[in-house]
Amino acid sequence: MQNPKKRRLDEVCLEQYPEHSRSVIQSWIAQGKVAINGRVITKAGTPVASTSTVDITAVAPKFVCSRAGLKLEGALDHFGLDVSGMRVLDAGLSTGGFTDCLLQRGATHVIGVDVGYGQVAERVRTDARVTVMERTNLRYVQLGDLPEALPVDLATLDLSFISLLKVLPAVVALLQPRAHLLALIKPQFEAGRDEVGKGGIVKDASIHRKVIEKVTAGIEEAGFVSKGCIESPLKGAVGGNTEFLALFERTSAQSGNE
Repeated sequence: MQNPKKRRLDEVCLEQYPEHSRSVIQSWIAQGKVAINGRVITKAGTPVASTSTVDITAVAPKFVCSRAGLKLEGALDHFGLDVSGMRVLDAGLSTGGFTDCLLQRGATHVIGVDVGYGQVAERVRTDARVTVMERTNLRYVQLGDLPEALPVDLATLDLSFISLLKVLPAVVALLQPRAHLLALIKPQFEAGRDEVGKGGIVKDASIHRKVIEKVTAGIEEAGFVSKGCIESPLKGAVGGNTEFLALFERTSAQSGNE
């Protein structure tokens, strides 16, 4: 008799919670919140037989990618920004944490753009209010590439390995005249090479201020006014970098396509 086919533990857990990302599932496993036949297992790749019982004791997070969603939620609450009824561009879609938060806060349509592929949680990917644009470089997206070629009311930026100012011209061209822009500022991708420490960590508060001033000035020069900047309620996932959330309102009279 052949042995029952075995699968990875994280794959089995994803079947029980398909609305959440693999990273969320793997974090539950690492935290000891998953057991096979009553025995706690902390390795996501552990083989699981089809006859085994898998129990998950973790409390499902509010958002598909809890860290990202909680960061955005903190900013929306702090700035009092009501996104209900808005058409939103989520630049740096990743697993969909920002998008999930926006939908729960009443956004009518979210267009998620990401250069990567296959990361988006199923709950976000299959939502009729979401347009997923994967394998897409934001710097080359034009208004005609968006659904119905209509500009957006809000753009959220959560990008890595590139300065926000590099993608700003493309983002501006997709915005309504009085749109808002909410940027997650990550110092390690904005500071100079000599200002970033080992492991990509930026600890110096003076460099944080310098980065915020640089990004703020660049966005204001593009036709926006700053509405404030706060420290993110959660640090970056890799290395624990301090991050910042800044809100801007567009003051130019024309939409980006005019």
